Amino acid sequence: MFARTFQGALSLSSRRLASTSAKIVPDLVPLKLDSIGSQSLYSVISIYNKKYLVTKGDKIILPFKLKDAEVGDSLIFNQVLTLGSPQYTYHDAKGIPQEAYNIQAKVVEITREPYYEVIRKKQRCRRGKTIPVEPYQTHLMINELKLT
Repeated sequence: MFARTFQGALSLSSRRLASTSAKIVPDLVPLKLDSIGSQSLYSVISIYNKKYLVTKGDKIILPFKLKDAEVGDSLIFNQVLTLGSPQYTYHDAKGIPQEAYNIQAKVVEITREPYYEVIRKKQRCRRGKTIPVEPYQTHLMINELKLT
């Protein structure tokens, strides 16, 4: 079991990562004071360009198998678009610098969806091809969500 940084898209170039670390860390003092020790804090994270609104203790079910992720691995998210509480919200469409927050998730389970069959048929053809489908799912549990 070890922690690894999970990027929203694993094909990000190192040049883009270097430019995001050079961003100015925003002043989140009102958000820190309002979040009551991170109990009412929420975040919008991006995983492969799909947005998820999460709080501490949430379970995320991804409709695919994460590459190189095994059960028990800790993931650190770095594609965060919004941090907020009931009173204050901080949003940056380009992404909030990773120095402003700490979001960790643990891979709880890698499983498959129930078996079903898809019938593929070409236009103006009477025959249909039956394809068995049983896609993967990855279950993540948000362990830590706090501002630094």
